[in-house]
Amino acid sequence: MKKKKTIAVIAADVFNDYMNRIFVGISEQCKELGYDVLTFLMAFNLDSGNLIQQGEENIFTLVKKNIIDGVVLMAGNLASQNLIDKFVKVFSHWGIPVVALDHDFDFCDSIYADDTKLFEQMTDHFIEVHGCSRIMCLTGPDGSKPAETRLAGYKNSMEKHGLEIGEGDIVYGDFWKIVSQRLAKEFIEGKREMPEAVICANDTMARYLASALVKGGKNIPEDIRISGYDGSNDAILNIPSISTVLPENERMGARAVCILHKKISGITVEPVETLAHGRLLFARSCGCGSATYHSVSTREEYHNRVVRYENYFKKSGMLESLMEEENLDGLLHKLNGFVYAINGLDTYMLCLNKNWDNIEGDEGDYVREGYAALMEARMVYTRKKTEFTSRSFRSNDILPHFIDEYCSEPSTYFLLPVHFMDRCFGYSVFRFSDIRCAASNVFALWNRNISVALEFLRVRTKLLSINQRIFMSSIRDTLTGIYNRHGFNRMAEGIFRKACQEKKQLFIIIADLDRLKMINDNYGHIEGDTAITAVANALNTSCEMNEVCARTGGDEFAIIGCGNYTPDKIQEHYRYIYDYLTRYNASAKKGYAVGVSLGCFCEVPDENEPLDKYIKIADTRMYENKVKRKKLRED
Repeated sequence: MKKKKTIAVIAADVFNDYMNRIFVGISEQCKELGYDVLTFLMAFNLDSGNLIQQGEENIFTLVKKNIIDGVVLMAGNLASQNLIDKFVKVFSHWGIPVVALDHDFDFCDSIYADDTKLFEQMTDHFIEVHGCSRIMCLTGPDGSKPAETRLAGYKNSMEKHGLEIGEGDIVYGDFWKIVSQRLAKEFIEGKREMPEAVICANDTMARYLASALVKGGKNIPEDIRISGYDGSNDAILNIPSISTVLPENERMGARAVCILHKKISGITVEPVETLAHGRLLFARSCGCGSATYHSVSTREEYHNRVVRYENYFKKSGMLESLMEEENLDGLLHKLNGFVYAINGLDTYMLCLNKNWDNIEGDEGDYVREGYAALMEARMVYTRKKTEFTSRSFRSNDILPHFIDEYCSEPSTYFLLPVHFMDRCFGYSVFRFSDIRCAASNVFALWNRNISVALEFLRVRTKLLSINQRIFMSSIRDTLTGIYNRHGFNRMAEGIFRKACQEKKQLFIIIADLDRLKMINDNYGHIEGDTAITAVANALNTSCEMNEVCARTGGDEFAIIGCGNYTPDKIQEHYRYIYDYLTRYNASAKKGYAVGVSLGCFCEVPDENEPLDKYIKIADTRMYENKVKRKKLRED
């Protein structure tokens, strides 16, 4: 049952500072307004449609209309257009409030970073501080909203300073390295006149442009000045460090929540004041050194928050350690020992489908789409303790109804799929004490290790089950279901050793079906098999827990056990077997009577003597009994 107001975030590839700042804004604004945030997250984000991608996208089937109040759709960060089309179809049909980031849709509001003014200010800086007049703009793809808004800032600055934008001064790029490297090559080879500065629409293009120019013998900023946009750590830590724009991502995330809140409640609110505003960061690539302190502090903070924990994870041997475990309980206890590798983890919950491993099912019959109606929270980690539980909840509720026992205040949760290829096991729930820690991809890699380890455990358990069935079939008689000679030999040795070590009586009955050849010859082999089965049932049901029954030949049987036997106890065995067959013959009404000859040995064995000695004693006594029974029939 729903308790808190909830906003769903649909996302992928959030493991960087640019995306993380958006989540800081979403999280802080939702905390202020009392919303839980459920981030449905893919760690593997391609437009391939392969089995891995299907397994990743399955996490989005958890999104339920009756649970969430609104959606932040980070469509600009999703690689699969087919997936985006699915969201459009579903969310437009549901009619719930949706805000899209970095993507335009007809059915919902779309917002982008407010970057025109900041991009204009960066261009102003090149003109007013460094005296540049010939400035080129390397923007994003033609028609892309972020590319056009940043380009507009460049144009505004050039126009207000009375500077001409020459033919070829505007280059539409790819937000990646291809156009940057091609542009650098043209500068180096003299195919294009090199400007005084290039202002790039993102840090990636700026970094690759700078790198390619340096490799080509150009000096930065002496020969050319460069800037980027994103405020990424990669830009600040680059050599040379890249001047960049730190956009208002935090406030953009908060604005998305404010729009949803207005649609949900009708109340207008403003972004939380403590959220960072956008600003310019000047570094080596434009000739300024004002980012030196920022660069050093960023490097130190980034190392403490991300790099150190990435090193912990890389050196942990986590996957190999998890794969050593032979059962789920052991795997989960081992998993708890690797929580240290995730910085800032406050709460973790592993939610698995009921019968997640499907050991008894057909190998091709498994959950591919959606989740089991009933899920089990098998592990709950908090900073205070870890519970290895098995508490059930409905997958339709997304989070367990008992989540408030661990997280009572409004929180941001990251939900990652636990799967192998398209085989769905369940999902992980992560909650961080500081949302900035989610910029590291360690928790996604950590989650991936769980998926691989579970698949390894599933396959191993499946193979053990198959091997066990093969083994059991090798030691069981196919006609009667009791042990065969091979099985009897394996079991008898253990019982014999126990009798010798504990000085207990070794109990052996050797039995032989009477007149099997006559039954086969006169009534057919099917009736012969029926008689064999009747004797097997008589002998087997007479056995107690410490005894084993076997068919050791065509019409030969044996019982072996050890314990404290009295003459009366032995006679009970005999009476039970003969009474069973008497009742069988009366009810079966065959043209023949099923009978059995028995011989017994029951003494404390000498450990220096072989087991065969005692089996032969019982066999001799059985044969003597058989002769007597034959003589009685003839008389």
